[in-house]
Order: sequence, then C-alpha cells, then structure tokens
Amino acid sequence: MTLQPKRRIALMLAGLALSGVVLAEDLESTVVTPTETSAIDPAAMQALERMGAYLRELPSFNLRADDAIDEVLDSGQKIQLTKTVELQVRKPDRLHAAITTDRKAREIFFDGKHFTLLAPETRYFATVEAPPTIGEMLTAVETRYGIEFPLVDLFRWGEDAEAAADIQEAMWVGTSNLAGQMADHYAFRQDEIDWQIWIAQGEAPLPLRYVITTKDEPGEPQYMANLAWDTQAKPADAVFTFTPSKDDHPIAIVVQDETPAMQEGAPK
Repeated sequence: MTLQPKRRIALMLAGLALSGVVLAEDLESTVVTPTETSAIDPAAMQALERMGAYLRELPSFNLRADDAIDEVLDSGQKIQLTKTVELQVRKPDRLHAAITTDRKAREIFFDGKHFTLLAPETRYFATVEAPPTIGEMLTAVETRYGIEFPLVDLFRWGEDAEAAADIQEAMWVGTSNLAGQMADHYAFRQDEIDWQIWIAQGEAPLPLRYVITTKDEPGEPQYMANLAWDTQAKPADAVFTFTPSKDDHPIAIVVQDETPAMQEGAPK
C-alpha cells in the first residue's frame, strides 16, 4: 500500500476551538450568496486585500499553526497527517521555525545571512549562505534546494497582482466563533481548488483558519490549518541564530538548481 505523491498545496490569493456550526437546513438563511449577475462578491475580495495589507505591515510576530492534510492511497482511502508549526518572525531578515509532524521534526533558523536546517532527533544540520531578506531567502531555498517552507503564503500575500483573475467565485459564508474570537468566513473557487478562509473581525484582520480542497486530484484531498497569533511578540536576536554544539553534525544540502541566489557552504 503506497501513498500517491502529494501535490504542493498553496493559496493563490488576491491582494494575499469552538467553530461556528451551520446546519444544512440553515444554509439558505445564514449564507450570503453572490448575485446572479456576478459570482464574485466584491466584499469578499476586499476582505482579502485588507487582510493582506495588514499582514505585510506586521513588523514581528509569533505564530502557531496546527494543520492536517489528506494523503490518498492507491485504493482511494484517505489517510490524515498532522503537523504543528511554531514561527517566530522579525521582519525583514529574521525567522525561526519549529516543525513537528507525525513522522519527524525539523527546525529552521534564518539570521539575515545564513539559513540552517536542523533535524533535532539526529542532531544533523546544514547551513548555507542566504539572501538578506525573508522573502528572498524563501525563494532561494525552494529554487535551489527544493525546500518548501510551511505557511509560505503568509510572507507572499499580495505579491501577485494578477492572482485575482484566478478566482471564479467568492462569497461570504457567515460569522464564526473560533476559540472565542469572532471571524468572517469566506469561500472561494478556482479551476483546481476550492478554498475557505476565516478572517478575524476588528482592527486586526488576521487569518485564523483556512481550508483547501484540491479538486483535480483523486479523492479531492483537503488541507486545513488553524492559526494562533501573537502580534506583540518581539523575539530576541539569539532566537534566529543556530550555534552548533559538540553533539551537532554538519551535512550538505543537495543542490537541485544551480543559481547565484545562494552559495553553498558553512558560515565563515
């Protein structure tokens, strides 16, 4: 029994617990649907733009994300895998991530000069020189080393001005209570994915939950993430720098694409 290859799931966004329960018989009264002349509710698009603008202006934050993703077996049966990501971020050039899955753990350090990937269980680590900003670093490690960073969309929200053209339907679903925080629930449709997002009400329109359904894969696997934010956090410099101990063992990262964006090697 083998798992089908997992497709990279990413939000293609414009501009970018106690959950509200809506019974089927209540949908007509609680869901605001698009008009007959347009499948896109302008208010839903404006909510994405407002959220994206707020995210881009955050100078620093801590974030915990608990997510679950479906893997579809050759037989068609779905297997759910979970992951927890804890981020500490200080823009424009500091990032630390602790990632724990059902199968392994990884830790990432970025101090504005070097990117380090650590396997805490084995104490193997790899360090390479990196570009000076978080955005450039994320692009470089994905392009050269094939490393896909969790929650990367949070750092790229709104970069693609043409992304709105991919959205075919957009609507406000209703209001939800997520762990005591009120949020507006929106639903969007594109060619290959359906996705939903819950955006906090008030002056801090943070994404609190999103769900992505991949329609063009067998079994239509789904991804869901719940996000808990601390926008007042100010992580210290030491959080972002990896200092190896005598028990840590350096290894090399396999280069997938030779580009000048990053130079392989340990810090000098």
